[in-house]
Amino acid sequence: VVLVCSLLVLYLPIGCQPAPEVEVTPTEENTLNLYGIDPWTLDPAVSGEMTSHEYIMQLFSGLVCLDDNLEPAPDIAQEWQVSDDGRTYTFYLRHDVKFHNDREVKAEDFKYSWERACNPDTRSLTADTYLGDIVGVREVLAGKTKEISGVRVIDDYALEVTIDAPKSYFLSKLTYPTAFVVDRANVESGGEWWRQPNGTGPFKLRQWDEESLLVLEKNDLYYGELAKVKFVTFQLWGGVPMNMYETGEIDVTGVS
Repeated sequence: VVLVCSLLVLYLPIGCQPAPEVEVTPTEENTLNLYGIDPWTLDPAVSGEMTSHEYIMQLFSGLVCLDDNLEPAPDIAQEWQVSDDGRTYTFYLRHDVKFHNDREVKAEDFKYSWERACNPDTRSLTADTYLGDIVGVREVLAGKTKEISGVRVIDDYALEVTIDAPKSYFLSKLTYPTAFVVDRANVESGGEWWRQPNGTGPFKLRQWDEESLLVLEKNDLYYGELAKVKFVTFQLWGGVPMNMYETGEIDVTGVS
């Protein structure tokens, strides 16, 4: 049976930006085999390079994403309102979003995630760039306080965010992984918690053997369009991609 799936399904949020369709014949257990390299990290707040992002975008998600016109579109936030002065955004969260462990995502989770990203101890190189427009972020980055004054939880499903001046690009910044939601208990489990991430994305991390294999598993709890395959297996540093494709080790490869 030929399965129609997206070549870019692993690199774009499924619910936001449909990708060109490519015919791929699924292998055993409905698995898509691809070439890959090890991510440097799977922590959205710390990641600053594309290799890590390619995996993070499938494991985590945020309030908004980019549509096929590269415009901000609803993701975990189903809608939002902007004040007349253009400085205050009120985001209304979907009620059906869950972490991979079945815990419901609430507005407080975003407040925690952003304050953690801006905490100097996290050592994020991207928090100032992507969250720095929010009132109070720079004080947190400087270690003067732990709470972002411009972020207020209205209730479980409403989050108010105030920025320092009207900026048409603010929503686009929130599509970057730095603004993604993480599970506090997962983070506070200690160590390299992101090797067992409890995210909200369309895939879960099933297995990661460095320099060998990384396996993503379809998240059946995902609130958006479900993935077309059960597993995606990345052959890490497995050889020359075109040669691997010709020998059937991977199902898709790019052509340069």
